[in-house]
Amino acid sequence: MPELHVVVIVISVIFAGRFLESVIGFGGTVVALPILAVVTPSLPIHTLVPVLALGNIVCCVGIVWVGHKDIVWGEYLTILVYAALGLPIGFFAASYAPEVVLRFILGAFVVIIALTSIIKSYRQAPEESDTEGPLMRLYLRVVLVAGGIIHGIFTTGGPLIVIYAARALKTKGLFRVTLGLLWLTLNLVMVAGWLLNDQIPAQAWPLAGLTIPFIILAVFIGDHFHHRLPEATFRKVTYVVLCVAGLLLLYKSLPIMLAMTAPA
Repeated sequence: MPELHVVVIVISVIFAGRFLESVIGFGGTVVALPILAVVTPSLPIHTLVPVLALGNIVCCVGIVWVGHKDIVWGEYLTILVYAALGLPIGFFAASYAPEVVLRFILGAFVVIIALTSIIKSYRQAPEESDTEGPLMRLYLRVVLVAGGIIHGIFTTGGPLIVIYAARALKTKGLFRVTLGLLWLTLNLVMVAGWLLNDQIPAQAWPLAGLTIPFIILAVFIGDHFHHRLPEATFRKVTYVVLCVAGLLLLYKSLPIMLAMTAPA
């Protein structure tokens, strides 16, 4: 087990991430992973990812349980099929790419998505909500496959998949619970694959277990705010936190990346 102060940090960050996910339907892992990668350097990313995946399963069971009547099954299956095509590529990359490279890619990925989302959130014109047109359909399918690849690496393809979901799912309730079922499915598949290949570090299990009561609490509190506070406010807060976390991760990874590429 990690030291006590590390456990406290992990629980606190995961609680905050799962609270946000319970409110808006995504962001729990993509918020928590970059922050934990920076503030708990003693925990390798290959330990953090299973901890977050196991916690995400608990979180999404709660979200689906309270909102199962709002699941849009057609869109769920569309997203699942295309995202599943990218999962094996993500698994392969996660197994063979150096950890510092994965951290750098995640940081860049998070910053780009966060900045794009912040800009969009302040646009005066309403966001498009259709998925029609051959080029638009092709673009959105590619985005879903890319989201599956990112999810296979970091269990956090959410920001890319949300690009599609924001167009296809009309209300925040439909959006949250349909994506909750998707994250639940993808993470069950990933955890099953890790178990078959014995890829979950021993210290991940007790650490994940300690976070479960706090995740359950976060889901109940987040569901309360989901129904009572404006969703747009929480989206903007999430994007700002994402951007800061991504920048911190890039700041930590960039010197190592430059040292690796410097001529001998």
